[in-house]
Amino acid sequence: MGPGFGDESVFEAEHADEVDPEPLIGFTPTHAVDVIAFRNSQVDHVVTARLTAAIMDVIGGVVGAELREDQVPVVAGLPGVLGTTTDPWVAAYGSAEFLRAWADAPGFRLLK
Repeated sequence: MGPGFGDESVFEAEHADEVDPEPLIGFTPTHAVDVIAFRNSQVDHVVTARLTAAIMDVIGGVVGAELREDQVPVVAGLPGVLGTTTDPWVAAYGSAEFLRAWADAPGFRLLK
């Protein structure tokens, strides 16, 4: 999610069922880039996370990652975490540094 250009109202309409990220990330997003991989192996999850972090290095922004309940304590202490939320689902928001650190954590797994 990135700030600074685009139409905030379009982003808000497309993400109306999600939590308002502004208090967590410090800005109102105007656009989102989704990185999705329909694979199931550990390698697939790590590659997807690292690809997302590399994209963030180029375009900036913040990652919004859905979590399982048992992942919250794991990500809470990682560098680059900006905040977490539990409504309407459990998610963490953070930098590319966060995403790389999480991918290196034991038992790392993205949600489908």
